[in-house]
Amino acid sequence: MLIVGERINTSRKVKGEPVIEAAVHSRDAGFITNLAVKQFEAGATYIDINAGTLTSGEPEALEWLTNVVMEAVDAPISFDTPNPVALELALKAYDPAKGQPLINSITAESERYEKILPFVLEYKAKVITLAMDDSGIQSDPEKRLSVARKLVQDLTAAGVKLEDIYVDPLTFPIGTGSDVAVTMLDIIEKLRAEFAGVHIIAGLSNISHGMPARKLLNQAMTILCMGKGLDAGIVDPNDRYLMALIAATESLLGLDEYCMNYISMSRGGAFEGL
Repeated sequence: MLIVGERINTSRKVKGEPVIEAAVHSRDAGFITNLAVKQFEAGATYIDINAGTLTSGEPEALEWLTNVVMEAVDAPISFDTPNPVALELALKAYDPAKGQPLINSITAESERYEKILPFVLEYKAKVITLAMDDSGIQSDPEKRLSVARKLVQDLTAAGVKLEDIYVDPLTFPIGTGSDVAVTMLDIIEKLRAEFAGVHIIAGLSNISHGMPARKLLNQAMTILCMGKGLDAGIVDPNDRYLMALIAATESLLGLDEYCMNYISMSRGGAFEGL
């Protein structure tokens, strides 16, 4: 499973304090380096960077984050911004020797699609597609499925490889309706059946927004989604129990040949104390 480490995000708070935003504001490279290294060592495939709360200085902040993370770890970067100016500045700073970049994200909203697509093509990037269009975010699962389908069709027609597309069906907080998780699972299952070569990704921690004991909901939702065909997640790789559950689930789903990764993780001490 492709793991996108979510922790370098200026909207994320620690004990109610905007410590990530403060670190980016002050250009505290040591703080960001520590976040990147810990996620990479915990198993993150990509390091996501987001400076979206810095409304007046996002482009420069995202460029700075790109350079800091490249220096810190030998991992590709996920560029998490709808701002084309910030995205272009960061991609220009990025060294493709680190791996294929991931753009997070494009939507079917006309203006956003037209501005982001050229970067996907120019930088031969992987891209996350959010199932929303000019009518906004839809709770109707058939509408979200229809938007996701159109995005896949439009991107492949534009020359994007199917294997470079990561469809995000949108994760709604469970507190907004008791059926939101079941609905998302149904969308994932249908996407997997219709587009065998496409990847399916989700920002899984959104499911627990506003709820107590959030990690339990995040962990349970991850496993349920994997069972339906999810093969990538924007998650916290420093949640050791979650990473262990992902490894175990891959083994049980036949995605880890002879359970070699699971065995290797066990021998390396990844499951100690769990």
